[in-house]
Order: sequence, then structure tokens, then C-alpha cells
Amino acid sequence: MTALTKKFALCLLLICAIAAVWSQASADQPVTREDIENRRQEIVVAAMKFSSDNQKMKFLEVYVPYQEKLMKIMKGREKLLIQFLEEAKNGSISEREASQILGKSLALSAQRLQAENAYVDKLKRIMPTEQVLRAYQIETKLNAIYMAIEFDTVPLVR
Repeated sequence: MTALTKKFALCLLLICAIAAVWSQASADQPVTREDIENRRQEIVVAAMKFSSDNQKMKFLEVYVPYQEKLMKIMKGREKLLIQFLEEAKNGSISEREASQILGKSLALSAQRLQAENAYVDKLKRIMPTEQVLRAYQIETKLNAIYMAIEFDTVPLVR
């Protein structure tokens, strides 16, 4: 299988896994952050190509704690967005509030990056690097979808 064919197959498989989440939402009810949170592990496992049940179990031993840490970080970001929306109700935000929100947001991004690095390092000990890259790509795509949903309703600062 060529590299391009492998990439296409990965994208197709991930799209199918994510489509399963979307298919449970009706046309009137879009996919929510909660949908992704509740089905994230299922999506990741479906998109990975495990050579055995043992490899899948080893993966989950690393993935579950990572996912728990990631969800704490994502919940922190959600709280920060709620804080921003509350403070920006009048249409503007003070210099102090903007600085505080920016600092917290950057700290959360750093925590997510640190968690991702630890996750990847642990995966490298139990599976081939190509498969680690696959897991990282899946996480990156899910995080992008999650963040797009999260930020969809957040207005820009004036």
C-alpha cells in the first residue's frame, strides 16, 4: 500500500468513525462537545488498527488516563469561555480581564501540549512509531472538531 493510499484510508476510516457520532444526532440537533466527549474512546479505538487484543489493551492503559487528563483541560477551557462570555456581556472587556483570560488560555494550551507529549512518549514504548503517529493524528483531528464546536459561538473581542 502506498503512503498516499494509507493516508486516504486513515482519513476515510476517521471520517466514518466521526460520522457515527454525527449519525446519532438528528438533522435538527447538531453534534455537541458532549457527543465527542462521550464517544471519543470509541471513535479512537475504531480508527486505530490494532494487531491484537493485547495491543488494544496496552493502548487503552495509556489512552484512558490521557483522555481523563485531556477532558480536565478541556473542561478548564470551557470554564474560561464561560468566564469570557460573562465578562464580555456589555460588548467590551477590560485590559485586566483580557490579560487574565489570555494567560489562562495559553496555560491550558501548554497543559494540553504537555499531556500530548507524555501520551506520545508512552505510546512509543508499546507500539510502532507509525501507529503512534496514527493515534496522534486521530487525537489532533478530534481536538480540532471539539475546539471548532467549542469556539463556534464565541464572539471576537471588540
